[in-house]
Amino acid sequence: MVYYSSRSLPGLLALAIALAACRPAGPAATLPTAAVLVATSRPSATLAPTPAPSATLAPTATAAPSPTPDPFAAYAPYTIAGLRARSYGAGQIEILDTLEQTPSFTRYLFAYPSDGLRITGMLNRPRGDGPFPVVILNHGYYPLDVYQTGNGSKLAADYLAERGFLTLSPDFRSHAGSDDAVNYFRAGQVIDALNLIPLAQQLPDARPGHVGMWGHSNGGAVTAKAIVVSDQIAAAVIYAPASSTIEEDYQFRLERAAARRDQPPGRRSGVIDRVSVEFPVAPADAPELYRRLSPLPYLQFVRAPVQIHWGTADETVPYKWPGDLLAGLQAAGKPVEYFEYPGQPHSFQGTANQQYLQRMADFFAQQLG
Repeated sequence: MVYYSSRSLPGLLALAIALAACRPAGPAATLPTAAVLVATSRPSATLAPTPAPSATLAPTATAAPSPTPDPFAAYAPYTIAGLRARSYGAGQIEILDTLEQTPSFTRYLFAYPSDGLRITGMLNRPRGDGPFPVVILNHGYYPLDVYQTGNGSKLAADYLAERGFLTLSPDFRSHAGSDDAVNYFRAGQVIDALNLIPLAQQLPDARPGHVGMWGHSNGGAVTAKAIVVSDQIAAAVIYAPASSTIEEDYQFRLERAAARRDQPPGRRSGVIDRVSVEFPVAPADAPELYRRLSPLPYLQFVRAPVQIHWGTADETVPYKWPGDLLAGLQAAGKPVEYFEYPGQPHSFQGTANQQYLQRMADFFAQQLG
């Protein structure tokens, strides 16, 4: 088929007229209406439709696995990180009674708030005008039905008060006149000691600034924890300390309770029951939790110079316990003094005891100014 463009239309009409003139004459023909040729334009090439792109299936989103709940999250407040995140020192110290007056100091019974509890303790105020440097003293382990206010700290507190120190010895929760509460992972006593620091600093007779802290046996372990939590402790004396590893502390308490055949069966089983309450999960079931409960991995936070005392004949505390603390402090680059007393038991005696007391007082005097 031939396609004509509109440009050839006039020529075609002229040719048709000329041909008609050459035909023989005849009756006039009625000419049909000239056909109007309509130029047919070349049809545009029909483009094949571009196929729609195949839908790319987005990869099915894989839901992120839900974090595994920490089965021990309820115990986080008792870890070193948990203790460091707390606030301390709400309330004030209340003097309850005058217990004794000596030529050098007056002894008082006091109380203060801690962790929603009312904690009692012993306060020695030197005679004369203050302000006085402050030392908090943490006593060691005593059976709850035996302990009385001042047990385990009175000797050191009196020695310091005679030399011009204002001393405060908390009884701790569940001891003497204090409110009863579970001492979870031995952290409750640490909280009681830490809550006392800012309250002691607010006493009218207290020298402004940081305080000293002392601890014997279990109180030594309390002090070791306190110095990795608080930056308000300017000096720490740790005397025959219990283990700074909570796992060892747990094992020691269970083994000691089981071995105390000299105790009535009821008391022995009572101690074991109390350990199971205070340590609601065993180290074997939560090793990482026990690591976070212990001060040894956190000695980089210590700000206070430390003085450690231990006797080689200590029937309760093996050298490993003060030795681990000493090595850890040295590795962390912290100032530490260590004194060893040949042949001395858990509580020093005789001239060795006097030597230890003098070293302790001199250390606090030097560090507290």
